[in-house]
Amino acid sequence: MSMFDDWRKRVEDDLVGAQQALQQKQQLLERLKQVHQQALDLIDSGSTVPVDIPWEFAHGLSILEGVVDGRHLPSTEEELPTRVMDDGTLLGCRKWELLDPQWGEALVEWFEHLLNRAPWAAKPNHIAMLDNASFNIAGDWGTGEYIAAKVAKAMSAMPADYTVHLGDVYYAGSSPDELRDFASWPAGTRGQFTLNSNHEMYNGAFGYFQELGLRFPLQQGTSYFSLYNQNWLIIGLDTAYWSEKFNLYMDGALGDAQTAWLKEVTAGWQGKILLLSHHQGYAMDGSTKTPLYQEVAAALGRDPDYWYWGHLHNVICYQPQGKLLARCVGHGAIPYGPAKALDGKPQVAWAETRSADDCQYPERVLNGFVRLELNGDALTETFYDENGYQRWPEH
Repeated sequence: MSMFDDWRKRVEDDLVGAQQALQQKQQLLERLKQVHQQALDLIDSGSTVPVDIPWEFAHGLSILEGVVDGRHLPSTEEELPTRVMDDGTLLGCRKWELLDPQWGEALVEWFEHLLNRAPWAAKPNHIAMLDNASFNIAGDWGTGEYIAAKVAKAMSAMPADYTVHLGDVYYAGSSPDELRDFASWPAGTRGQFTLNSNHEMYNGAFGYFQELGLRFPLQQGTSYFSLYNQNWLIIGLDTAYWSEKFNLYMDGALGDAQTAWLKEVTAGWQGKILLLSHHQGYAMDGSTKTPLYQEVAAALGRDPDYWYWGHLHNVICYQPQGKLLARCVGHGAIPYGPAKALDGKPQVAWAETRSADDCQYPERVLNGFVRLELNGDALTETFYDENGYQRWPEH
């Protein structure tokens, strides 16, 4: 039985279940057809302008063979040579590119867990840390591939008190994915953390919560947490669990219980606040704030001082906006190219454009991580590439 044959049987079974439970089978099929056509139109046009579609849906009709009217989407490099989109994503069929056929696993897991997800854990840990503390942070790292291994080696070469993964274990955050991909994650000397994300939610977060118990004991089985000292409150958020599932958990949301906790843990706090999340607070170019930003600011009653997120497979340092200094650190492992959409944008201070000299992905620019060092009330941040070289601030 082929990969698509197995996936088709699983999706067909779950579509029947979804129809019986939610009467939404036709709605889901129409969405698959819409995404299929949008992908074909983009391929045919030759455009590099990003299209806001859930690419994990793209091969859905190919999985449900017999539903497709007309052309199947490309599934090989010969059918579609890689194209760098203006947002840096790679439109192609090679592994980890937008039309990699193996993204079908995410779609199948999503179907299977529409009505079945891990229970919400609601007893977050509140951890005291030293006044001087260091963090190595990488986002969207969970591929188990050679790029992630290079980033892990670079992180290990400069040990930190804590390491933080900002979420996304591929393809669908299942238990085998989590076990394999975190086998080489570099632990902090005092502990490590991992955030929930849209990809973990495709598996209903079952793999994610299992992994918490195996490798992330400081989180006490909970997908959100806080650390503090006399100057800093660091908050790790779960922005995936309560996100809209019919949009593939792509947007980010807090939910009522987490919102109440966020208000409680920050009540009366006069020091600095640093947020960690998977989903972003800004549009990619920093021009607008997302609904998640509005949710977070309302719960805090103020803007945070720093916010590090992933989700977008880029590294982007934004200019200060009001009180907030924000960073996208989603370049832990997925190959990506230079994002022309960021060129000349006034809210962007820096984004990676240097080639990785990768023969497997000639278009790829450098992946990496960020290191934070807290010294009293001061914060020093340094972005390093996969080879351990400082990339920003430039020196």
